[in-house]
Amino acid sequence: MSNDELLCVRVEGSETTVSFSPDHINRMETARRISCDLFELIEHQQSEETESDHIVLNFENIDRIGSAGLNELIGIKSKARSHGVRLVLSNVQESVRDVFAMTRLERMFEIEGPEGPVPTLG
Repeated sequence: MSNDELLCVRVEGSETTVSFSPDHINRMETARRISCDLFELIEHQQSEETESDHIVLNFENIDRIGSAGLNELIGIKSKARSHGVRLVLSNVQESVRDVFAMTRLERMFEIEGPEGPVPTLG
């Protein structure tokens, strides 16, 4: 992924995986552009007769997330849900899972760690 590229989208079979850089998800301007790009992808998933009904957001390189990223993820989740597309966060590092737990957003998102689904707290 180059510095100009906000998203890296990979489609393998029925799975669509999206990766992005920590700098892009944590800056308001680029986080909004990521949201717009993901909105288009979500709409495309629904409008096309694709095999996939879900999108995986790969958090492998994300070791922190701020309010800009969290706000955009909430919007992305709402858009996905309204279009019948399941959104899965994968490879979420512990520091980011802690932020989701503190903000109680772990209940809103389906989060998978390297070993599969991460149990929610409480």
